[in-house]
Amino acid sequence: MAKTADVVVIGAGINGASIAYNLAQKGCRRVVVLEKYLVASGGTGKSAAIVRQHYSTETLVAMVKRCRDIFEHFPEMVGGSAGFVKTGYLFLVPDYVLASFRDNIAMQQRIGVRTSIISKEEARSVAPQMDFSDVTAIAYEPDSGFADPYQSTVSYLDRARQLGAEIHQMSPVQSIRVKNGAVQAVHTDSEEFITPVVVNAAGPWANVIGALVNISYPLQITREQEVLFRPRTAQDCPNITVSDMCNAIYFHPFGSEMLVGRGFPKEYEEVDPDRYNEAADPDFIYEVGERLMKRIPSMSESMPIRGYSGLYDVTPDWHPIIGFHSELQGFVSAVGFSGHGFKLGPVVGEAVAELILDGKSRTADLTILSPARFAEGKEVQSAYGGNRA
Repeated sequence: MAKTADVVVIGAGINGASIAYNLAQKGCRRVVVLEKYLVASGGTGKSAAIVRQHYSTETLVAMVKRCRDIFEHFPEMVGGSAGFVKTGYLFLVPDYVLASFRDNIAMQQRIGVRTSIISKEEARSVAPQMDFSDVTAIAYEPDSGFADPYQSTVSYLDRARQLGAEIHQMSPVQSIRVKNGAVQAVHTDSEEFITPVVVNAAGPWANVIGALVNISYPLQITREQEVLFRPRTAQDCPNITVSDMCNAIYFHPFGSEMLVGRGFPKEYEEVDPDRYNEAADPDFIYEVGERLMKRIPSMSESMPIRGYSGLYDVTPDWHPIIGFHSELQGFVSAVGFSGHGFKLGPVVGEAVAELILDGKSRTADLTILSPARFAEGKEVQSAYGGNRA
């Protein structure tokens, strides 16, 4: 027997969960979330979950500024916990981006981000374990840090359920019925949901869903490795979140360990999201260990505890695709987050809910993130390249 829904959200990662909650919170009672496997089992669950505000477009800076506030005040603003830890955040840059870096800091400060350029001496007072000898400039955001990607997603879905939403795990979408240029229904193996609105928040599987309605996204699905290192002593591990452009790594403390991944520039490995190596390569573990020890000499005797690989869904300009499609009424995309999806999740949920219910987002200006921008030659330009945006 067919069920009726006001909106069907495909994908139960951070963005699908946030969209479902915000729709329900704004009074949309018949919200259905369909997840092909388990909650946060795609790119979200293996995210480094860094919450930083250093971006080079005003749109993303404004979005992540609000997201940071929501992550810190999640119990009051949403309910439950996002597992947010305010460590502070350092962005280390080489000389060849210095002019852009200074312009970006000025722009971020104008928007209201609490950030500043600090000296190496000031940076050492924040993280005395770190060697800054090869760094040209340093930005410091005292309010940023990292969160828990699984806990955040579950908290959003728990609140959505309390407001009347339905969450269906192990429910891969098999087809989407379209008639007269408009969405009509979504089918899984066992159920049919009659709905006028479908949100594609399927992350690395975005093109699988898009193909059901003849929509194709310019996405690369890449394998992203991370490693957890155990320091010899707790004092060897700085309590700070870092994007290290000079050394092409990022890291933050995770309990008594340090989570480390590789940043841009690097070789990207394109994979099938249903068939890829979810472990970390031994060569990768060795390489990031060497880079980590260069930045934090006290970690020279640290031990790799475990490594794993997650997924990015990468657009040509490393910015997400968010919005309706003019060729198909009722179909909304929130895909292509290119490694930024977790930190953007809270505002993506607010903006997409407003777009669906009110016809326009007031929380965020989504103009530059339009699904049509690639066909129109309007790719977003950013200062640093790659997933720093």
